[in-house]
Amino acid sequence: MSNVFDYLQWRGDLTFAQDAFRAPDALIFSRLSYLPLEDIVPTSFGKNVTLRFVSLAFSAEEKADDILWKQDPKLLAAAAACKRYENVRLCGYVNELDDDRTMQFSAVVFMMEDNRRFIAFRGTDASFTGWEEEFRMFTSYTLPSQLRALQYLESASRSTNARLLLGGHSKGGNLALFSAMNCDLSLQNRIDAIYNFDGPGFRREYIESERFARIRNRAHTFVPQSSVFGMMLEHDEEFAIVQSSGKSVMQHDIYRWQLMGGDFVYLDRRTNSGYFINHTLESFLEKMTDEEREQFIQAFFTVVRGSNSAHFREIPQKLLSNTASMLRAFKKLNKSERVVLGKSIFKALESAKENLSDIRSDQ
Repeated sequence: MSNVFDYLQWRGDLTFAQDAFRAPDALIFSRLSYLPLEDIVPTSFGKNVTLRFVSLAFSAEEKADDILWKQDPKLLAAAAACKRYENVRLCGYVNELDDDRTMQFSAVVFMMEDNRRFIAFRGTDASFTGWEEEFRMFTSYTLPSQLRALQYLESASRSTNARLLLGGHSKGGNLALFSAMNCDLSLQNRIDAIYNFDGPGFRREYIESERFARIRNRAHTFVPQSSVFGMMLEHDEEFAIVQSSGKSVMQHDIYRWQLMGGDFVYLDRRTNSGYFINHTLESFLEKMTDEEREQFIQAFFTVVRGSNSAHFREIPQKLLSNTASMLRAFKKLNKSERVVLGKSIFKALESAKENLSDIRSDQ
């Protein structure tokens, strides 16, 4: 089975002038935006460094605690060694975590030699704050990171007259779409394409708006066959189904997405298990008001933050002690908060039972 690393072997020796920018290139840039690039890539849009310099300066050992996926440093090294990306330069790196505003945001600009710039928005990291903000997509019309993405796009565009490409994986894809649909028309006209890789959609009010209609034909959404995250909320743009070798939520891992030659391997339909998860989630959310969803999120993350962990990845490392700490945090909740959590779990199980008919043998 072939993935992005095979794509780099197939297309890596061809410049963008020889072989045009493709969706897998957008996926690679989007994935590289997850790397912790502090003190390597300038925060300014006026200064930049080559991808090769970034690869040489990056230390996986020193950055180990902040690397979200173990293949990411390998992807950086492989991409930097390719002729296709040797003249790509990076600038404008930001990485912000604001617990008070419940905001996690990061972005970076990839400058191509044909005077185009790819603005890559990072998805959710392992922090509690990042995941709490993601949950709030179900209660809030606008997230702090979405407004920050719009501000970032406007700032990045002022430093150049280049044509623009936007993209991101997971929440990053949602941020790319949000910033594109909400920027002013003159800036919007400079955007050639927006790439959303398994990122959530929006509430129906956004999808039906004129501002979304203006970018719909430039929006390119890709989801794996059992997509969970990418099918959250509403989508009105067309989306392509990419074959993944992963199971269930692990299909969110782009290193499991299948490629052949210069493009993804596409499928005609999503799996029944994917429909089951999405229908169950939709049914669960429909059973709750916005106020009940907010109460559930607050109670859930109060318990999670009661663990001895700094982020989700640490919880399994000391499972027994962290579980005990979370149980103590649960007992400290007031009666109404415990009731909300209990009712929410019951509604989730009820929704799953209602959608069991979705599960059949996937052919």
